[in-house]
Amino acid sequence: MKTKGYYFSLLMNTGNLALTVLSVIAAFIVAFQFKSKARKYAAICVLILCLPILLFNFILNALLIDNSYSTVRYPSGPHKITIEYRNASLGETHHFYNFYKTTVIPGVSKKINTDLVDIMTRSYVGDDLALLGTDDVKWSKGNSVITFSSPYATTAINLKKDEVYANLIKD
Repeated sequence: MKTKGYYFSLLMNTGNLALTVLSVIAAFIVAFQFKSKARKYAAICVLILCLPILLFNFILNALLIDNSYSTVRYPSGPHKITIEYRNASLGETHHFYNFYKTTVIPGVSKKINTDLVDIMTRSYVGDDLALLGTDDVKWSKGNSVITFSSPYATTAINLKKDEVYANLIKD
């Protein structure tokens, strides 16, 4: 699913933990299905050795990458755009955004952008969503293009073509 840009809508950290736990449980169930005792023992040993690596990776991601999520609903209909955002600061602050749209399949979202949308600021003290311009959302072309406008950038999302255009506004 990831290679085609589709993700489960459980984008929150608890969703990642739940999917990791379910994957480990499924792997143990598969390991117990082996008929040979040697294969069963080897598979369980490999899984037990991989558990600390998975746990370390999950904790490291949770500590270092603190993603937040927000949604913008279509003006008509049940569909919505989910915005994944975070920032990193080393003198200048980089604000990173990913966009996901709902699909026909419940619980599955499609990632719209291929690269992170990055807006760099200096001494900005506001909210990441306000910086993106979620307060000034404009829908056009039959609700197929959404535009976020702020003093720092104008970001347009074409939902039919699954493309994101970000134009940074220079001071």
